[in-house]
Order: sequence, then structure tokens, then C-alpha cells
Amino acid sequence: MALLGACHLVLATEWVRPGVNTNTPVWGVRGGLLWAIPPGELRPRGGPRGLIRVGYPVLTNGGYSLINFIAVEPIVRGRRGFSELEPCPTDGRPGKQFWAVRDGADTNRHELVPGTLSRCGAGAEELAVTVRVAPFQNGAHVRLVIRQRSDAPGEIRLAVYAEPDSAPLEACILTATMGNLVRARQLWLRGRVVHCRELYPQHRGDGFAPHCFYAVDQLSRGRDGDVLVAITSDEAVPASVFPFPFTRRWYYGGVPVTQYWKKSAAAVRPGLRAVVNARYTYWQTQRAIPGGVAFENFEFHEPYHAGQEFIFGITHQSPAELGLAIAP
Repeated sequence: MALLGACHLVLATEWVRPGVNTNTPVWGVRGGLLWAIPPGELRPRGGPRGLIRVGYPVLTNGGYSLINFIAVEPIVRGRRGFSELEPCPTDGRPGKQFWAVRDGADTNRHELVPGTLSRCGAGAEELAVTVRVAPFQNGAHVRLVIRQRSDAPGEIRLAVYAEPDSAPLEACILTATMGNLVRARQLWLRGRVVHCRELYPQHRGDGFAPHCFYAVDQLSRGRDGDVLVAITSDEAVPASVFPFPFTRRWYYGGVPVTQYWKKSAAAVRPGLRAVVNARYTYWQTQRAIPGGVAFENFEFHEPYHAGQEFIFGITHQSPAELGLAIAP
């Protein structure tokens, strides 16, 4: 499979690449978004296997912190798989194994794979990494091609492909699954902001609130026509909050950021929807989230087609600066 067309090899931007300048599976642009697959970690360390770790420089002096996890959740005959919860067929442990491969060919799962670095258009560099995912219990078997460009260092583009032995996919959802870390409560739609408490005023307990769905005509369009949806915290200084007193459990020590999903204008198809749910307590605890219910899962839904691409981004810019203006 040709990932980058006629692009040619270059070396210029300060990339983070396993086997080149790090000995752990972490990729990205220094000063921009970094992403990792286990055993690679971004501080604070921890979390289930079967999740892509996503970090951004939000700490004092440009230090990095984990911002969110991205899970892979394929749907086959109405049955949804969960990459962070299901046992892996290779070892029986919870969480699917993810591993990077060279040029799309299977390799030793412990090999450090730097990815393919090329120059594509307007002098920008692009790093592409193929990530294989262990099979799911519903028969789904998928791989991801994750790309990042030097002229969009805060974004990763995640393309989904079914493996030849996969059961037919209805959808393959990539969900940012830890909005509670930053206590995200503001959902930025077309011309309006919806607060989590408006959607779930009565939600209590330790379970997930129901999903809420927003069709493409309810979503914002960026200046270039891309479809955008974003979440933000409603706290001016989230680092002042210690959810579990006298510990750093579920502590977010960074400044506020905007997290968003984007779909390129040319790739928008009927059926695209933005989806959120929420929690009142932190995952697998009885501890109420300070300030009340907050968004947890944040994702796009659309019917599966080979190579469908979802763009996830983190930025210090406000949603308004991204083009998600509120109607006067």
C-alpha cells in the first residue's frame, strides 16, 4: 500500500522517532503533539493497554503531560469491540496489543519502528506509522495508519483499514476516551456551546451517561470547510484542583487546552456524527468528579469505508481561534 505517493525522504523538523532519538514507542513533533502505544508512555504513566496515549506541552517550561487516550472500537453485526477492555488473543490479558510495523509488513512486536518520513507539498514533512491491532472478539481485525505533518504539529490523522481476515465492519470508532482527566464540560458545535450539565443535569452514580449524537449539519465548519467539533474545560486553572486530596491521582497539572476532532472537507460523507457521553465519578472509582458531571468519550461516528480518516488535535488556541465561533 502506497502511503505517501511520490513523496521523498527528508530530515529537517525535530521529530520524535523510536530507534532514532528515543528507545520507546513514542512518535511526534517536539513542541507539538506526541503519541505513544504501550509499552511507550507519556507522563503521568499508567492506564490500560489497548489505548493510544496522546500528550501535549501544557506544563511549566513546555513540559509534556498526557491529555487523552484514543481507543479503537470496531462494530461488527451490531456488536462493538473495545480495545482497552477485551482480552488479547495473544496472551489473554486485558487490552489489545498495538505494535508498529515497517512498510506495512509484520515485524517483531518489540522492534523500534521509526516510521516513514517524507516531504509532501509546500515544504511540509510528514511522518507515517502503520500500527497493527490484535483481533477483536466480534471478528474485527484492523490496522491504523497514523500520520502527522510538520505544518500541523498538534494533529494526528488516523486512517482505518480492515485486515484481509476481518469480519465485515459496520464502523470503526476511534474515541478519545478520557475527557474526565481535564474535566471537559464544554462541547463546541455550530454556533453554540453545550455544557455537560445541560445534557446530563440528573446524572449520578458510577456509570456512563447515555450517548448524545450530533449530525453533521450541527457541527462547525472551519475556515477551509473542514468539519470540526471540540471540547474544553470550564475551569480557568484546572491545575488548582486535586481530585484525590494529598495524591496526584487523576490530577491534571496543565493549562487549559482545546481538544478536537476534524474531518477534511473532501472526506465528509452523509452519516457523519459527533458523539459524547459523560461520567459523574472517575472511572472505576466512587469519587465524584470535582465540579460535577464531565464528558468522558468524545468521537466521530460514520459507516466504515477503507482508509477513512479521522483527525484528532490538541491546541492552546481557543475554539474561536479555530473557527468555532458562537452565534451572536
